[in-house]
Amino acid sequence: MINKIGKSTFGVLIYLLLSSVVVAQIGHKIEINVKNYASQELVLAHEFLNRYPVIDTLEAIAPGTFVHESTEPLPAGVYLAVLQPENEFISFIVDIDDQHFTVSGDAAQLYNPTHFENSMYNDIYQSYVQYSNESVSRLNDLNDQLRKEIDETTRAYLMKKFSGELEVLTTDRQKYIDKAPKSLAAQLIRMEIETVVPTFEGSEQEVLNQKFFFRKDHYFDHLNLADERLLNTESLFNKVFYFLEQLTPQNIASINESIDEVLLKMKPGKNFKYYLDHIMLEYASSDYIGMDAVYVHVVDNYYAKGMADWVDKNDLAEMLEDVRKRRPLLMGKPAPKIDMELEDGAPIALYDVDAPITILYLWQPNCSHCKASTPHMKAFWEKYKSTGLQIFSGCTKVGAKTDDCWAYIKGNDLGGWINTVDKDLSSRFVQKYMAEKTPKIFILDADKKIILKDVDAEQLEEIMPVLIETERLAKPGTVIKS
Repeated sequence: MINKIGKSTFGVLIYLLLSSVVVAQIGHKIEINVKNYASQELVLAHEFLNRYPVIDTLEAIAPGTFVHESTEPLPAGVYLAVLQPENEFISFIVDIDDQHFTVSGDAAQLYNPTHFENSMYNDIYQSYVQYSNESVSRLNDLNDQLRKEIDETTRAYLMKKFSGELEVLTTDRQKYIDKAPKSLAAQLIRMEIETVVPTFEGSEQEVLNQKFFFRKDHYFDHLNLADERLLNTESLFNKVFYFLEQLTPQNIASINESIDEVLLKMKPGKNFKYYLDHIMLEYASSDYIGMDAVYVHVVDNYYAKGMADWVDKNDLAEMLEDVRKRRPLLMGKPAPKIDMELEDGAPIALYDVDAPITILYLWQPNCSHCKASTPHMKAFWEKYKSTGLQIFSGCTKVGAKTDDCWAYIKGNDLGGWINTVDKDLSSRFVQKYMAEKTPKIFILDADKKIILKDVDAEQLEEIMPVLIETERLAKPGTVIKS
């Protein structure tokens, strides 16, 4: 007798079979096996921008064996199994459709290849990395030989060999990408694709410039910067900031333009959100003079225009107020006007000072940093007063406490330059120049435009030779006609 399965029964069986497959792949299960590892704990972290947030601390289920699993999927990205207590790690990829696999490594030989089970994407990427490292090593050897070789025939042979090796690497890289072109592994491999620069004509400098800007213009051609899987990779962060800091001329306009280009390519998802916040904070706290102009640009063009709806209203209000204060103090802006008074009460305005360069020096007598600046300011003044520059000093004490200013000036023999106070707060110069913390130094040109700001007193002597050449100052020791 032949048993037959009716259509309805067959349909139910197919549904149950498919359902069981789907259930088996819900969420994630990563098993990590580490030979020669004595600790009972292993930290699971992942890359995020240039940081490594910890996800969990895993307890060993057997010697050297750890499991992280959940019914929820992990965000795609590069993950780290961090060994304790040395914080060495084994890295691996988690992709949207690749979250059930085993990672095996050896704590005694971490530089050996990691072994993967049931993870095609990790296999592809690890194979590529091994191949790429070997190829790059050969290219570096050839490059070293080229640097040392002086015989033209041998150099031509080495150049041909180098070009051939590079061409093979480029071709083979694409083969690895083609194995799983939509995978995160493929995206990470694409990170290493160098722009092919065409031949240009012109002078040597013109050709260099054209090559530089062609490479910059096509730097992201192979990448989708909006791919949210790349948010959890340090590779994207390094590529973005190499573009901003190395391929972009380091002037405010060029940096702003490059930031806008990057953020436009990331809109509108998570990459845009987190990179916008990071870039804003990076330039708000930059140690480089004048970079607050980039911060102002970012706030004005993104946060102030409602493109960062994740920011708390109170935090946004504080940010906008901070930018409102900073905007008049950006380099190239006319210095805010202030009316001060001399020791005898006579009025004097900053814009009354007729000098090719004015050093605006804001300080207070009981400030330890100001006291440390005093000898540098005196030495600078003695060396450069003959150039025609002027120091306009504003002590931030008010009311009766301005007596402390004059006492400090006399006690330290600082009477050679213009010393002023704002006894009744009429000029509000502390607020205008954000001089709540002192000392504060601004360098102004003849029209009182801000050339430099936030420099230290000891840096003034380093800066002056450049200003002498660019701002038509006399050289030190020149007699200035009245």
